[in-house]
Amino acid sequence: MKKVQVAVDTGGTFSDFTYLDDAGALHSFKVPSTPTEPEKAVIRGLKKIVEGGVRPELIDLFIHGTTVGTNTLLQEHGSKTALVITEGFDAIYEVQEQARPYGKEIFNIRYQRPKLLVDRSHVIEIPERVGSQGDVVLEIDLDVTRARLEALKTEDISGLAVCLLFSFINPEHERAVRRIAEEVLPDVQVTLSSEICPFIREYYRLSTTVINAYLRPKMDRYLSQLDRAISDLGVLTKKRYVMQSNGGVGSITNTAERPVATLMSGLAGGVMASLSILEKAGLEHGISFDMGGTSCDVAVTEGRMVEIRDRFDIEGRHICLPSVQVETLSAGGGTLAWVDDGGGLHVGPESAGAVPGPVAYGRGGEIPTVTDCNVTLGYLGNRDEVKEHLSLDLQAAERAIEERLATPLDLSVESAALGVLKVVDIKMAEAVRALATSKGLDLREFTLVAFGGAGPLHASRIMRELNLKQVLIPARPGVTSALGLLQADVKHEFISTKPQALSQINAETVCHVFDELQQDAFAKFDEEGFSRSSVILERYMDLRYQGQGYELSVAVDVNALDTQQVRSDFDELHAKKFGHAASSQPVEVMSHRLIGRAAPDRDQSVFDVLPVSGVTGLDARIRSAIFDIEGSPEHFELEVIQRDVMEMHRIYDGPLVIEQSDTTTLLIPRQTAELDTQGNILIKDK
Repeated sequence: MKKVQVAVDTGGTFSDFTYLDDAGALHSFKVPSTPTEPEKAVIRGLKKIVEGGVRPELIDLFIHGTTVGTNTLLQEHGSKTALVITEGFDAIYEVQEQARPYGKEIFNIRYQRPKLLVDRSHVIEIPERVGSQGDVVLEIDLDVTRARLEALKTEDISGLAVCLLFSFINPEHERAVRRIAEEVLPDVQVTLSSEICPFIREYYRLSTTVINAYLRPKMDRYLSQLDRAISDLGVLTKKRYVMQSNGGVGSITNTAERPVATLMSGLAGGVMASLSILEKAGLEHGISFDMGGTSCDVAVTEGRMVEIRDRFDIEGRHICLPSVQVETLSAGGGTLAWVDDGGGLHVGPESAGAVPGPVAYGRGGEIPTVTDCNVTLGYLGNRDEVKEHLSLDLQAAERAIEERLATPLDLSVESAALGVLKVVDIKMAEAVRALATSKGLDLREFTLVAFGGAGPLHASRIMRELNLKQVLIPARPGVTSALGLLQADVKHEFISTKPQALSQINAETVCHVFDELQQDAFAKFDEEGFSRSSVILERYMDLRYQGQGYELSVAVDVNALDTQQVRSDFDELHAKKFGHAASSQPVEVMSHRLIGRAAPDRDQSVFDVLPVSGVTGLDARIRSAIFDIEGSPEHFELEVIQRDVMEMHRIYDGPLVIEQSDTTTLLIPRQTAELDTQGNILIKDK
């Protein structure tokens, strides 16, 4: 009997579930998200799986992509947090980079940094000092440290961040602080910078540590409740994982301690799914385009490789941890459209979310959304598959657009709706273009892999805007991110940071460092039930030219280490990434990095299971739709077909709507669609 594998990707409007049952059949469905109590939607979906006939003891794998950490940070709903720092350096967190962020904010005279997550009154300085080589310059004063931590007892602190100078080389003083904190503040969860991000660069390390401490109490409660609820359903497996920002998964227990590693959780699942889909379709260069109800996530993958960045920020808050390079925009089906006092049309950033949702959903929404415009223009219609959740109210959507947009702009309802879609499509296209430009890529040979509940509805216009090769709509676009979760490996990174010149290291020293990291890796994977033979280890050195402010990771072979070859590889990588190299400049080794991967026991790739036809025999329908033709709205007779009845390799002409249970695909005039052997729809311009 096959194992049952379950994945759930929590979004702003819906939570997407997919599972491979004990007969090898793949199922998927959506459950409305419950933003205030996110675990409820997850448990509701799991109950639906069990009530559908899956015996809970047969569930062998559970993987979760979550937005709880991200939403907590964005909404500033985390715990009350304190910070312990080396005496004399309490202003590091407040000073940050002493500069505005790059981009449009440079020109914003009203720019303000995001609110600090730690109040200045809760920044605790302690007497201690570790030098730049890890030597103890000033021993930690344990009595003073204890007294200053005891002063927090009346402050209702839930999280404590500890970030001392050069603790990434010598963590003993941070560990001493934790021991004292566990005695005097037993209910406070402690985060050490030397464990979360043992990297050089004081502010980024501090910021990441603070964010983890800020998120940890809420994330710990959420995951603990979810873990208990899973067990209460009768699920026995211990293979319960959460998607991480770096494209791998970690155990629920480990994630509860490191919630900062999940800030790109759901986004990473979609990108990894996109890579698998491209590979099976025989395509190399792709753009992952995931548009849901509240946001749109885009990533550019060249040569079936996704770029992993070592730093990123969310709304001006900096995180120094590996993450897939994804750009997120406030552009989804629920994004609100509005007119300002000066008569300007805006789309976003606010969203109607799951509650009340678009006006057409009939749940109390009053402001028109992107979805309302798609309904009004004839691209979305009522269908049996979604009536379980809602019935679209066309008249309400038209009324909202007329009152809130068309009348203030002195336009027809159709022109106003087309204008909203034009604005949001250009916004998404520009995000893709910016990513490609930063990498020096020519997009004309790229395929747009469009998924999410709204992605296939907008992809055909984005393709034309960017002059792309084609659009690929996966077999199950509404739950593609969830499918990506089931493909992910367990992944852990282990780092040793001690800057030194590349010319001063030797093979023996490097092997010793990686041997120690390897033992840490095996201990972690042993703890999670993986045999050592199943663990794949990758070794890297983080290098930079002397004095540079950033590093590049270069793969190394410890069995045949040649520092000259490492240097040559670094120069080559630097030239490829930045267009130049400085072969005469000294090179520094900043860190040794070991990445361990292990695949949970899986029966097969979920992308090998083609959808089973469920609504065959339905005739095509015709409805009226409106398209923008050279700047003017024009009416068309739009054919509506079910994806299940599409014939392989037959060419379908647009305009056309292709419906399926989890999304709607739109072809605009002068486009064609074809179903390939993998079950993907390929859309091209004529």
